[in-house]
Amino acid sequence: MVYDILEVFKEEYHKSGDKLILGKYELKEGIYIKVGNDSSFKAFMVKRKNRELIFTDIEGGLNSSAYEWLKPRDYYSEWLNANKAFFDKKIHNINYLSLFVKIESFISDDAKKRLNPNAIKEQYKSLCNYEKFKKPKEKEILKTFQEQLSDRERRKDIIKKYRWIENNIDSVVVLAKEHEVKNYIKIFFDEPIERYQEESEIYYAIKIFNDISFSQKIEDKVYGLSDSNMGLNSKKPYLEQKTRKEKAPFFIKKEDALLAKQFFDWLRFQNFMDKSPLGSDFFINRDFRDKALIIDFDHVPLKIDRLKGPIVIKNHLLIKKGKVLIEDERIVYLNILEDKVDEVLYNRQLKNNYYGEVYKKLDNKFAGFIYSTRDAMVDYFKKYDDRAFYQVIEKYTTHLAIEHLVRSRFLLAGLSLNIKFSLRKKGEDTMNIKEMQEKMIDRIEDADYTELSVEEFFYIAGQMARYLTTQSEAYQKNGDMLEAYLRANSASKLKRVIESEYFKYKHKISLGYVKFNNAMSLIMSYEGNEKLSLSKNMDSFLVGALSENVFYMKREG
Repeated sequence: MVYDILEVFKEEYHKSGDKLILGKYELKEGIYIKVGNDSSFKAFMVKRKNRELIFTDIEGGLNSSAYEWLKPRDYYSEWLNANKAFFDKKIHNINYLSLFVKIESFISDDAKKRLNPNAIKEQYKSLCNYEKFKKPKEKEILKTFQEQLSDRERRKDIIKKYRWIENNIDSVVVLAKEHEVKNYIKIFFDEPIERYQEESEIYYAIKIFNDISFSQKIEDKVYGLSDSNMGLNSKKPYLEQKTRKEKAPFFIKKEDALLAKQFFDWLRFQNFMDKSPLGSDFFINRDFRDKALIIDFDHVPLKIDRLKGPIVIKNHLLIKKGKVLIEDERIVYLNILEDKVDEVLYNRQLKNNYYGEVYKKLDNKFAGFIYSTRDAMVDYFKKYDDRAFYQVIEKYTTHLAIEHLVRSRFLLAGLSLNIKFSLRKKGEDTMNIKEMQEKMIDRIEDADYTELSVEEFFYIAGQMARYLTTQSEAYQKNGDMLEAYLRANSASKLKRVIESEYFKYKHKISLGYVKFNNAMSLIMSYEGNEKLSLSKNMDSFLVGALSENVFYMKREG
């Protein structure tokens, strides 16, 4: 469960306290009012400039001490979410020591967007005694705070602070408009942070759980369903346990629910691209639209930088870059292998699409391959679990090579097959392309009409297909010229495509071209009808199409 992470977070929180959460906490855009004990106030602003939030006093001067004073009070005054507003959804604070309202709620021309004139008054009345919470389980929780709620001095203080807001809110709105402040009006009374925490604790006790109806009191401790990373509600009942008396999928203590809230608050302000914000032992991936929503996590006790043994990406297809044979590449580090897989198999589109929705401008088929394979890649390159990686390489690399081929990325198509063959486990059959080339040159030069093996047939068919496309007079000989061959799902259909393409280009091929004629005879006399779509046969065809063409080669020696 994701709550396993909380044990690690709890240790860090006990060391650092609220500084852990507030270290990267940011105040939102708005005007911030600090009301002193003598009823005077100071105004500050948070404005966005060049994508950066700038905090200043009302005259434009920087004031870091005021910012640090406001941060914890802002944190302990904010609602959990819009569904858990204390009273009116246009009022976003949860204690009587503050007031958070959007500026629009005071100045909008739309009556529906404006705050009800009595809303602030009703909020403060409710904060006096919390009598608006009438459910039996809410009342039971509030008994814990009875002494605090019945304190007459507290009630006097609430009335005093409400009177200040009643008398000054209009001038604060005018001040916000004059300085063209956007988003929020936030008012804070100069009280110790402990007072803010005490008042907010009452709200959290009632609202911290997903749904108060799931809560249970067991041995004087309140348990419930955490609202953090949990989407269960009456409109989304999919996680309910239908066969048990209690429908909640799990219970946690109120203290742990608060800890979970603090953890997700902290997580929201961590770098989204950092998948190990809590240390290398935990891999955490969050929804890019909601940074506090974990969509994948894992315990990763060991971090692997170096591979168990070096991986050699051999140039099986004997591919040349220009006129130079590409050298074998020895890979020692996992991140280098990740880069190679991303560059060659995915045309540098894998790492950018590890999580969330795949980039919309990618071809649908290619995007589908990313969706189908990326979990295995994340498991290996981020969580160091290679169990699915090699299976995915074996199953999907041929498809990815074809995607490269039909988009005329011939080099990447060939290099993709090099990776597939190089990552095969020892003992798995891989064509010796040098031997195959020499054997086929001998056969077509010597008119050896011995029946072809399955591997030989698909290899020479690939060679023939590529040779015929070179006879086209088209200015650009694109990979899509091979699509007709790739769609042929059997040896017999492949032969028919080759024959059809031969008649298209026969005027370009000399009748006395012995090597070509012998190769054509070998292909047409082949009697098997194996499926081209089988990975092994398609690999043989692609090796033929992508490796050096025997029709342009001479016998060695």
